[in-house]
Amino acid sequence: MARTSLRATAIYCLAIWAAIWLLFMLIRFSSFDIRIIPGIGPVMLVLLVIALLAPIVAIGFSGFALVRQPRVSLNWLTLGCAIAACVGQAILFTVTKWM
Repeated sequence: MARTSLRATAIYCLAIWAAIWLLFMLIRFSSFDIRIIPGIGPVMLVLLVIALLAPIVAIGFSGFALVRQPRVSLNWLTLGCAIAACVGQAILFTVTKWM
């Protein structure tokens, strides 16, 4: 496996995570009611699970990339962003009262 593909996979995981959360925020702050769409419940549940797991997967891939190339600063940056996304998401879920 190429060394840059691990880092790229971690970056793709973080991009997917950001896109899903942006979608959630757009739905939250728009006037469009998604409850009228048939079958949207399971889709949104799957997206929530993906958003929960994406930073953890990104931490794993960026950690593997860091082990293979410890002196590349982009690997450290990717790992830091993945950890920040995971910690921020954990804080968000512990602060909110809807769960």
